[in-house]
Amino acid sequence: MTQIIVIFITLAAFCFVLILLFSKNQKPWNFMTEDEKKKKKLLLVSGTTVFLAGLITSLMLRKKK
Repeated sequence: MTQIIVIFITLAAFCFVLILLFSKNQKPWNFMTEDEKKKKKLLLVSGTTVFLAGLITSLMLRKKK
């Protein structure tokens, strides 16, 4: 059961990062203010970190069984 939750969170983080990168309703990078650029970088790094942590956790849960 725990592994299903970890996989779900990992997929949600992956989808979040993909939406941030490829969404059509975004300003181009050149037209963003510095605050918007910082916020977007922070969101991308956070989403990627959660994704990688979920992958590592999922792999570690498989090895225990």
